[in-house]
Amino acid sequence: MYKIEKFSKNIYMKKIISIFLIVLFLSIFLIINVNLKISYAESKRYIYDGTNLDTSKYPGFKERLDIIKAKHPNWNFVIMETGLDFEQVIKAQYTGHLATPKNLIQGKSGGWICSICGDRVYDTGNWKCASEETIRYYIDSRNWLVDSPYLFQFLQTDYLETTDDKVYNSLNGTFLYSKDNATVINRVCREKNANPYYVIARLIQEQGNAGGVTSKMVDTDGTVYYNLFNIGASGNSKEEVYNNALARAKKEGWTSIEKCLSDGITFLFSSYINNKQNSIYLNKFDVETYGGVYVRQYMQNVEAPKSEGTSMYNKMKSAGLLDEKLTFIIPVYENMQSTTSTSPDSRTEAYPKNIRVKEGHSNVMIRAGRSTTSTPIGKIADSSVVVLSVERYSDGWHRVVLEDGTIGYVKFNSSYLEEIDDLTNCHEEVTVTKDDVILRVGPGLDHIEVTTLTKGQVIHRIDNTGRYNIDGKIWDRVVLTDSRQGFVARENLQVIDYSESFYVNAEGGLYLRATPAGEIIRKLENGSIVTRLEAGTKLGNYTWDKVITEDGVIGYVAREYLIKKDGEEVPDETPSNEIEENTVNNNITVPDNELENEEENNIIENEIEIDNNVEDEETNPDNTVGEDGTLPEEGEDIPPEDGGIETDRVLIVEPKATAESIEGATITRNGETIKGNTMLATGDIATIGNDSYTIVKKGDCNGDGYVKANDYLIIKDYIMETGTAKLEGAYKTAADVTGDSQVKANDYLKIKDHIMYGVEV
Repeated sequence: MYKIEKFSKNIYMKKIISIFLIVLFLSIFLIINVNLKISYAESKRYIYDGTNLDTSKYPGFKERLDIIKAKHPNWNFVIMETGLDFEQVIKAQYTGHLATPKNLIQGKSGGWICSICGDRVYDTGNWKCASEETIRYYIDSRNWLVDSPYLFQFLQTDYLETTDDKVYNSLNGTFLYSKDNATVINRVCREKNANPYYVIARLIQEQGNAGGVTSKMVDTDGTVYYNLFNIGASGNSKEEVYNNALARAKKEGWTSIEKCLSDGITFLFSSYINNKQNSIYLNKFDVETYGGVYVRQYMQNVEAPKSEGTSMYNKMKSAGLLDEKLTFIIPVYENMQSTTSTSPDSRTEAYPKNIRVKEGHSNVMIRAGRSTTSTPIGKIADSSVVVLSVERYSDGWHRVVLEDGTIGYVKFNSSYLEEIDDLTNCHEEVTVTKDDVILRVGPGLDHIEVTTLTKGQVIHRIDNTGRYNIDGKIWDRVVLTDSRQGFVARENLQVIDYSESFYVNAEGGLYLRATPAGEIIRKLENGSIVTRLEAGTKLGNYTWDKVITEDGVIGYVAREYLIKKDGEEVPDETPSNEIEENTVNNNITVPDNELENEEENNIIENEIEIDNNVEDEETNPDNTVGEDGTLPEEGEDIPPEDGGIETDRVLIVEPKATAESIEGATITRNGETIKGNTMLATGDIATIGNDSYTIVKKGDCNGDGYVKANDYLIIKDYIMETGTAKLEGAYKTAADVTGDSQVKANDYLKIKDHIMYGVEV
């Protein structure tokens, strides 16, 4: 019995185990089957025709698309219905905390940073985990559906027909700038059906314009390796990132740029593009269900689609490809809110502003965070220390940066802190020398981005003291034409010297080129003015100077077709050691039909002596001046100036002076008395007792009483002799705002600064 009973129990157990295994097998089979069906389903894609988008299901897309389509009728927009719930996408992206977050962000604070990871740093130590609100903001495609470079994160990355020369020009300013590299990139991209400008944008994103540490690595045995796309370059320290990048390069045998480029592009397309992730946005956010979602995400940088899209836009713009038939893929999600996702910015202001401790107060605490319990990291000693505030929060805290780069927070209390005027030591017009230059609210890489500047953009520098030497760069404070302020690394700026302005002297016009003897940018008319930025190189039959046009376009022209005001040729200032004989292609010439016969023109002379010299107050206390430049004898009348104005003396007033500003004076204009708050104007007559004075309002060159754009244009035309402007008598004295007894470019710039930035004249 015992044996029989034991045998029966064994059979029973075997049956149970068999049934369990069958159920387990069927469950795994069903799960795999279901997963296969899900992972290889595709998004629904179709070309938007203006009518075929469900606005109730996908709100906020049609209006934006219609605006862009109207401006760019050649562009096509593909709607990509992901089939994914928007909130579920956000939750799936908001993972990896305290280990490997899916999304990192740099140079942000406050609501941009994940509350779980807090100040924990990742990668090379400059990155923090992005908050859920940040991810939502960047994934919401409606935020970037505008006619701007940001749109190009959606550009379909299929090959766009272009030439090796155009690719070569787009590499200008980068570490890859060579014709060999351009040929390799264009050839491999054509073979792999990849947009070469997408590839270049990716390279710049990974390595920067100058090339990062992984762009060229030397092994212990002296072998040079390249990892241009940073494939496998992961880690939470610079050393770890470098070692992993080198290990992958050694494994793949990337001992040449060509091999690295070819394999890297292949990697991008085999892993991403072939899985229908065929845009920068889709490279970052894997929301294409073909092949599984959230699996292949090329980068952790949540801002990468925006920045790489901008870079690609600039490269394509310089290549003249923006009018081509481009296709953009626009992802849409299920259950999106009716309004676009907003920035997680908890600041009330984000631009540079200066603060200091009030007199009689001292030792104001700087803390590591926005809390009185946060760790103290420094103090503002007294009122002699000026502190730069870069962000102001709704809770009263300021994010500040000291001159040594220390970043902290100060609770602003008006009882012991005060705001002061901007710190300025100069007013210079400078031009941006590269594409994709970031303007930041503060000096250093750990400050938020204001905007991206483009090569050739003209901006205004107000601080070039070099007081901020942070992250290995000197940071200058600048102002844009729309009044936004920020800081730019000085290495990306170049002062515009208007004394180097010349006329085009070619009857049939002169071509402005992207490179010496290179691709044509535009035709400059005979007599147009260019300002030389760099003395050029000899190439073929011509010397090519780098210039900027009056509307801010940078390029190269043949110096032989530029002349000075007096018709003389522009002097040769080419550095003697700049050109090596073996780099000159003497077969390169400019076609005869693009440079026509020379014709002499009158050219700018930047320093013109003024007939009416205004003496300083020590030598001329009455501010009087004779028409011949000499002081009148006591009681002698000065001859009438042109225009019939008779005066005994000249009276210089400020730009905001009104009739009531001169106490006890009777002011007349064209024989009629003016009173009260009527603005004084150059040419008015002030009578005080028995004495009469001609009013000279500094900067008011046309006598309308105001210092406006018309005034600096009059000076510019007068200096360059490009118009009919005449400056004589009091009006010429008004134009000499620098007080150096000359009317020249500095006067023009100072009036322009007064109008745009409030600089005193």
